[in-house]
Amino acid sequence: MLRLVLLGFVGAVCSLVALADPAPPQRFALVIGNSDYHQPAWKLSNPENDARLMADALSEVGFQVSVLLNGTEAQMEEAFAAHGARLKAAGTTSVGLIYYAGHGVQSQGLNYLVPVDANARSEQDIWRQAPRLGDALRYVEDAGNSVNFVILDACRDNPLPSATRSAGGGLAEVKPARGLLISYSTAPGYVAYDGDGSNSAFAVALSQTISQKNLIAEQVFKRVADSVNAATGGLQTPFYNSGLTGADFCFAGCSGAPVPAPAEISGSVLSSRLPAGTRSTAGPDADGPAIPKFNEVSSMLRMAAFSAAMTSAEVEQRKFKDCAACPDMVAIPAGSFLMGSPESEAERKGTEGPQWQASVGVFAASATEITWAQLDACIADGGCAANKARAETRSEQWTRGAMPVVNITWPEAMDYIRWLNEQVDGEPYRLLSEAEWEYAARAGTATAFNTGDTLSDKQANFNAGRQYNGSAKGTWPRQPMPAGHYPANAFGLHEMHGNVAEWTADCWFHDYLGRAGNANVEDKTGCRTRVVRGGSWEKVPSYVRSATRDSYPDTGRDDSIGFRVARDPDPA
Repeated sequence: MLRLVLLGFVGAVCSLVALADPAPPQRFALVIGNSDYHQPAWKLSNPENDARLMADALSEVGFQVSVLLNGTEAQMEEAFAAHGARLKAAGTTSVGLIYYAGHGVQSQGLNYLVPVDANARSEQDIWRQAPRLGDALRYVEDAGNSVNFVILDACRDNPLPSATRSAGGGLAEVKPARGLLISYSTAPGYVAYDGDGSNSAFAVALSQTISQKNLIAEQVFKRVADSVNAATGGLQTPFYNSGLTGADFCFAGCSGAPVPAPAEISGSVLSSRLPAGTRSTAGPDADGPAIPKFNEVSSMLRMAAFSAAMTSAEVEQRKFKDCAACPDMVAIPAGSFLMGSPESEAERKGTEGPQWQASVGVFAASATEITWAQLDACIADGGCAANKARAETRSEQWTRGAMPVVNITWPEAMDYIRWLNEQVDGEPYRLLSEAEWEYAARAGTATAFNTGDTLSDKQANFNAGRQYNGSAKGTWPRQPMPAGHYPANAFGLHEMHGNVAEWTADCWFHDYLGRAGNANVEDKTGCRTRVVRGGSWEKVPSYVRSATRDSYPDTGRDDSIGFRVARDPDPA
């Protein structure tokens, strides 16, 4: 079960206490863990355990802890109000902390904490049945005390039915303010892990780190970020924004002694997936733990994704990422299809036939074309040091991180793949075969495009000033667009039509005469011309059809040619 974790710190730093007879500020914590949801499909394994773990850890550092397990809407509202009242009664020097573990949903930029008695079938139901994070913060703000922590450890897999998911799958980022430190177990809107053990990696890291003396709040959450990143093989990195001012706050006390080295956090093996786009503002400490490139966590995620592909499960269950620098991958179900175009297809070329029945085994493809950010990671690590694609690209705007790589030669693409395989300790990564590419592009369709027999400028990047098969004219960007800009097809792959043409593994052959059976790579010794598929941003619609083929010298460069990668399952 995926977990969504948001940590917010609210309030101001402790004011200076009079030197005469200083009294330690009172500390109050409200800990909520929601696991036993009334809707069976919503039940979670670890929130109760995480709440108990955090309650013990907070008690050890001087908090008076109130615990609510499996709270209903009324109980949660009452608990937030009572917590605020305790803080207000204790005065401005008091310290408050709220920890919530359970489901959380983002809707229209607001975060909702889902009680166990919620019976939500729509986004509107969530508005009525779940307390807002903002309401909890208002009780804290009204208390007027000097230091507050709000820790929200909320499940990131949106529990609403898929047909009603206009509500976001991750919590929205809360803007920091003076005296407010906001920390997330992973970047806002992205996925965190629940874990196979009794606690999440984040709860374990946080409970252990706050017990270390002489760590100020910012250091605590930086150390937690390092520990979770290491425990998940770089697949999850906590994120924080700090608006704290004034004197430092230490959970376990600030004595002025040197800050100890990071603790060794023991993370349990996790089995959930992480979608694309993990980010963090928390960099590793200079003496922090090394982040493994590849470990058992990513292996389990990948195995689960390929298993899901074998049962033709939904796209979200087939996503995985082997390492922090690796591309986001989607496992593709096996199947067979009629490769090429029928003679009746408009503007068909002779190179697209004769049609043949191709069988494709399970494999994975990168969800998007490889980006400059991904290529730059290879260059920085020395694996693509000789790459000259950037120098050959006409505009610096085209080479920004999220843009797809262009002007890359076939051998340079292979350099990137060799480097990628070094990250995973094997040779599973490769280019797609031409038959795999068309199978993935079609995603179960037999029409000219995977969108039907027409294509619009809202569906792909191509010269939409030209019409195809009666389609309406549209706008034409006249340049590549960022990877993932256009909707994914039914297999979960973006920009299979247009944007950037893609190198494949195959040597160019003029047609499909003699082809039959498995979708193997067609190659020959000394081949210097490779198949390019998908068309590009500069092509008219007929040149971005699923069946369209092109050829290009393997050492040639073009500002419309890039690539995506494939990956094989692990050997049985």
